[in-house]
Amino acid sequence: MNIEDELRGALDVSAPPPTTTLDVVMKRGRRRVFAQRAGAVLGVFAVVAGIGIGATTLNQAAPPPEQADRPDAGPATVEHVLDWPRVNTPPQTPYGTWSPASTAPPPPGWLQIGIPLCDIKPTKRQDKTDVGAVAFNPEAVDKWLDEARKVLPEVTIGVARPAAMSTSYEADVSDSQGIGSIRITVGKFTGTPLAHANDSLWETGDCEPARRLQSGGSIMQLHGIRPYEPFRSLKQVLRVYRVDSSMIQVELHNFGSPDFGDDPQSPGTRRRTGAGRLTLPLSEEQFSRLGPVFAE
Repeated sequence: MNIEDELRGALDVSAPPPTTTLDVVMKRGRRRVFAQRAGAVLGVFAVVAGIGIGATTLNQAAPPPEQADRPDAGPATVEHVLDWPRVNTPPQTPYGTWSPASTAPPPPGWLQIGIPLCDIKPTKRQDKTDVGAVAFNPEAVDKWLDEARKVLPEVTIGVARPAAMSTSYEADVSDSQGIGSIRITVGKFTGTPLAHANDSLWETGDCEPARRLQSGGSIMQLHGIRPYEPFRSLKQVLRVYRVDSSMIQVELHNFGSPDFGDDPQSPGTRRRTGAGRLTLPLSEEQFSRLGPVFAE
């Protein structure tokens, strides 16, 4: 049986009969196959045999220790629900669907994605300093990453790597599926956090309104996943508009430090050389746990 038969069988499930039969067991098996294969595609929209598989918030949790005389059943799938509501405003209308350029295609075997593209609407407020233009204290970054490790014990978060002038910091984020990264930058604004969050709602090119949660007087805003070149890079943005008039932007990427190498055309600089991992290193629910870390 090929994957198309398995998927179509998984979607063709009738109400369970009062007794367990072989047919019931077969259908349960199909559902498990579908769940396992769909759960492997986190944060991307895959098209398999004409059936769309969207982003999911499933993550893998280790099962409890087994007794020596009992077999290990492997990792258990645990569902963590992201309960941040979306901003109550109509979505944007997509103008197309993203596809990779022929000059920088994804690696062979990577699933095709169909993420819709929408307009980027820059903020109209002039009383702000863009992210990446504000230098900030490396001790603050180390503190943030220490707290991030506490709320995300299931992944490994590396040490912070500062950019020139200390206006941004990057750190690898890894699990059993590979290495991704986060990038931290800071901006400044005047006025209220809510007003600035509203004004910047469509600044990352989302089609659906961002998810938002308030922590004290700070506003945490989680945007959607966006693809870009080269290869099939993925990025998701979390912005925290704080009561001290600073805006912290955390970018989640599906590539990390091993995907950069020396640029032969520019000695002393590094450029992107590797495609990275298939998915982002954190689900939306996991990424949202970082909001309170940067809001305080």
